[in-house]
Amino acid sequence: MIFFDLSFANIYKQYLLCRKNKRNTINALRFELVQEQALLRLTDELQNKTYTPGRSVCFFAARPKLREIFAADFRDRIVHHVLVNYLEQLFEPVFIEQSFACRKNKGVHAGVKTLQKYCRQISHNGNKPAYFMQLDIANYFMTIDKHVLFTLLKKRIKDSNALWLTELLVFHDCTKNYTVKGNSSLANAIPAHKTLINTPDGKGLPIGNLNSQFFANVYLNALDQFVKHQLKCRYYVRYCDDFVLLANNEQQLHDWRQQIDSFLTDELQLTLHKKQLIAPINNGINFLGYIVRHNYLLVRRRVINHLKEKLHSFKQQLVIQNQQLNSYNTYYYFDEKLLDQLHAVLSSYLGHFKLASTAKLEHSLWQKNAWLTCYFELPMGTNSKFTCKYTRKLIRKYKTPKQFANVKQQYHYFRWRFSEIQGKKIIVLFQVGKFIEFYHQQDNAIAQLLQLKPMIKNKRGALFGFPLTKLTLMINNIKANGFACCVVKQTDTFDKVIQREVDFIV
Repeated sequence: MIFFDLSFANIYKQYLLCRKNKRNTINALRFELVQEQALLRLTDELQNKTYTPGRSVCFFAARPKLREIFAADFRDRIVHHVLVNYLEQLFEPVFIEQSFACRKNKGVHAGVKTLQKYCRQISHNGNKPAYFMQLDIANYFMTIDKHVLFTLLKKRIKDSNALWLTELLVFHDCTKNYTVKGNSSLANAIPAHKTLINTPDGKGLPIGNLNSQFFANVYLNALDQFVKHQLKCRYYVRYCDDFVLLANNEQQLHDWRQQIDSFLTDELQLTLHKKQLIAPINNGINFLGYIVRHNYLLVRRRVINHLKEKLHSFKQQLVIQNQQLNSYNTYYYFDEKLLDQLHAVLSSYLGHFKLASTAKLEHSLWQKNAWLTCYFELPMGTNSKFTCKYTRKLIRKYKTPKQFANVKQQYHYFRWRFSEIQGKKIIVLFQVGKFIEFYHQQDNAIAQLLQLKPMIKNKRGALFGFPLTKLTLMINNIKANGFACCVVKQTDTFDKVIQREVDFIV
């Protein structure tokens, strides 16, 4: 029998896993301040069966569609990790290979690859006709029956402590004790049948908790077993409540749908969504953000549109448009958080794109968002000639030291940082007080272009320069010679660090 470990050592281990990628959230920070005492108290409560879940936080997610999320308190999430870690050892051996949601070494990409493999196999690489049926369950999380769920869990749980904690979490009603964060007006836009607050007693699981995701997998494992062993469907893939069946006979799929509908109603008290899609696999299968065909994958148009909307939002915050130039707002000491968010968004979409045939799509996106090259070395680079051979690694160009020792170091950084934009070499015009100055030995070519004479020896180490009053004249000269330039303005001083703003003139 697998041991349910409620020792302090295991709870501390699960705490470390729980805080991963959550360490900067306010609840995690509060817990960390008193983590030793809090974990000892939690261990004692679990061992003595006096633990009760705390208050949840309700908020609303707008993407990919408007949903109500109930997130457990950080302390309760540790308990979820402790229980799920144990339950996974019991249920992973009975889960089928074709279930891909919220499981180790599974996920979206594995599910899509498996579906594509099945499309190739059943159609003999597109040489024979084959059909797919795509189904999902109506309002799945809100219609899960807790009594049925606990019965399914209880069959494999032999440890009394684990059974007590499982029952407590299954039947806990988070709508009795919660607080709302974010835009509470969105609650009115959610249909009544899609909110946990309106579900009958004994129904529904909160979206947003680790244990809910695992319980949802256990619940539909019964469907998996039915499809594989009763219907004998060889080509079947499920991700949460979205599942696809493949067959060579279209009528076979219609028959399976009727049997699945009856099974869900009789055994699990669930209902299939009214929409159903049965079509040839050559049409492409819309699954998990991709259009799946036997020989290639495409990214869904909705995913691309979401990325474009996010890029537009970031551009509004980072780029100020005026008649003659684009001003790239680069207050490095205050905007790094925003740029880190942009980096995370781009990296996430690149991770999604890498599975599909998206080289031309990415090339087009980078061309239409040339401002991104000011902050990142983009995967496609700045070459105008298209090529499919490139790296998808997104490298930050904006990370700067928090404090420069002197203006010469500042200049060398900006000279390295801004080298090319839209295929043009950039000349950096670096403001120091009422002058524009140059500090690099290779600036001789720029000095000749602008007809500048060497400066006399100075403490800053400036080699060339001109008064700020001649800035417009010099910019026109640079543009006339086919170069771009960026003016690194000196805007303010904060905590002995000079704040600078960069204007790009192309």
